[in-house]
Amino acid sequence: MKPLLSIVTVCYNSIAEIEKTILSVINQTYPNIEYIIIDGGSTDGTVNLIKKYANKITCWVSEPDNGIYDAMNKGIHIAKGEWINFMNSGDVFVDCNVLENVFLNKYDFNITFLYSDYFVHNYRNKIRLKKADRETGILLHQSVIYKRELHVRYGNYLVTPKYIVSDYLFFLLVPKTEMAKTSIPISLNGKAGVSSGNWCGFQKIMMDYFLNDISIEKTMKKLFVYYIKCKIMALLVKFC
Repeated sequence: MKPLLSIVTVCYNSIAEIEKTILSVINQTYPNIEYIIIDGGSTDGTVNLIKKYANKITCWVSEPDNGIYDAMNKGIHIAKGEWINFMNSGDVFVDCNVLENVFLNKYDFNITFLYSDYFVHNYRNKIRLKKADRETGILLHQSVIYKRELHVRYGNYLVTPKYIVSDYLFFLLVPKTEMAKTSIPISLNGKAGVSSGNWCGFQKIMMDYFLNDISIEKTMKKLFVYYIKCKIMALLVKFC
């Protein structure tokens, strides 16, 4: 039997986006999925949409939480799969066969972490392919599938009063020898989200410095380049 995959969707007041995410998950051809939805106590009708598909959802919870990483940790606690993926509200799998195709590949027994390139909507709402790269720190949790045992080894996501890049921090703890990149892009992601803020990019660079053996010189260069990039993007958004 193919390994059980736990897919967790975190949402809050997502009535405009949750349905496409649910449909993307429940229409996967991969035969061994449990689907978990963690809702933060939505008041906009999101819960009614979840109930509409209740017979296709393994477990769903709607209650207040302490932010996205607290909600993700709730999903981890409920999950029973050997592998886990977080496909949060508004994001979708590339197609209905993507998980089937990913798990058709044979990976070394020591691999605990799979990641892929991913598609994103840019500021003009056009779709482009983003190249994932462990060495440069370009990893997105929607296009990551990893063994749940990693949370036994390293703990859950860090929850703080303000959002930080807790998923990226967790990813950096996984030895590179246990990671493999699949050639199949896994997810299509909206242009907005927790990780879309400029502050998130700066935090990721600092996490690279502390945990990824990057020199202070290279860190300062990356911070400067990212600052300029943010300014250029802001101008493009303003005038386009």
